[in-house]
Amino acid sequence: MTIRIAVIGAGTAGSGAARRAVELGASVTLIERDAPASGSSGRSAAIYNVQTVDPLHIELRMRARELFFRLEAEHGLPLKRIGNVRVAWSDADLERLEAVNQVQRELGLGPEDALLINREELQQLVPDLDTTDLAGGLFGPRDGTVNGEIMCQALVTEAVELGAVYKKAEILGHVRQDDGTHLLSTSDGHVVADVVINAAGAWAGIVGDMLGHPVPVLPQVHDIVKVTLEKPLSYTVPMVNLYMPGSDEEALYFRQFDETTLLAGFHTYKVVEGHPIADPNNFRGEVEPSYVAAVQEAITERFHVPGMTAHAGWTGLYPCTADEEFIIGPEPGDNSVITCTGLGGVGVTSGAIAGYSAAEWAVTGQPTTVPGATRWLPGRKSLKGTTK
Repeated sequence: MTIRIAVIGAGTAGSGAARRAVELGASVTLIERDAPASGSSGRSAAIYNVQTVDPLHIELRMRARELFFRLEAEHGLPLKRIGNVRVAWSDADLERLEAVNQVQRELGLGPEDALLINREELQQLVPDLDTTDLAGGLFGPRDGTVNGEIMCQALVTEAVELGAVYKKAEILGHVRQDDGTHLLSTSDGHVVADVVINAAGAWAGIVGDMLGHPVPVLPQVHDIVKVTLEKPLSYTVPMVNLYMPGSDEEALYFRQFDETTLLAGFHTYKVVEGHPIADPNNFRGEVEPSYVAAVQEAITERFHVPGMTAHAGWTGLYPCTADEEFIIGPEPGDNSVITCTGLGGVGVTSGAIAGYSAAEWAVTGQPTTVPGATRWLPGRKSLKGTTK
């Protein structure tokens, strides 16, 4: 008997889950209130990269990037390979990145994908960067930017072509029927499913409450700033990320946006202390002037290009968790509800394969594209007591 799966949310995770579930033979209904990537997936800095420090996250990002490259070849997904550099602040950081680079090699990545660089090479890569207090970094030449809306739409299109149903509708209610199936009431009729995948991102807490499985996702507003240049530079600025995972502080990032504009902001994987947990249905839509001023100061100190002017870009939500990890897998004691959220500020680079993992849990009972995704199961002790 074909398993019926309802996927809630058509961001990167939901579109990936729908695509993978139908590929695995499920009967899939993808339910999205607005449009693919209309939430956080369409309001990001749009970066994809494999330059992180955790081996499991490296593997997940590798698989996501392979997917992006396929969608580029088959659907014209626009990718800009501007490169991505994870900066090392100290010799200890550089040693840590050297170990990461060894893991990347073991996973099959070569120098064209990940390259350890010293301070001098970092300076050559980004000539206007102040590197006096930096040790080097980890550079990915084939990393860059991806359009979240087009990527999600491509996955939705593939899912529909394989037989999935896409329903533009709002979830109004949920009932668990006597036979154990889920009856979802939507603004466009009812959907009956054997399994529900909650891939609603920052909205996963709201959906989880409706499904009877509270989700400890902590949405926080993050701002993106545009930095105008007086004139084009002689080189393309890669994504320069000064945040080292594990740090307690946010750190500056910036990258080329167009010929005379950079995107910039502060990045972290953590829930920022003193930063309110947002209502995803009513979050701050305007960039705070104080944030623009802070980015202006930080980028002026770090990137020595005269005449740069920072101004407001847009805001989006990081669906964070208390332990800084994803939440992917069946809810405790109920294999018919799969949660996929908590992607923080890396939803675009990681979300599609996070969704693949959720679909594999739903159809096969285990993740197979990235088997280590079992680490991210809901209900773990480090998440307890954090439901908003």
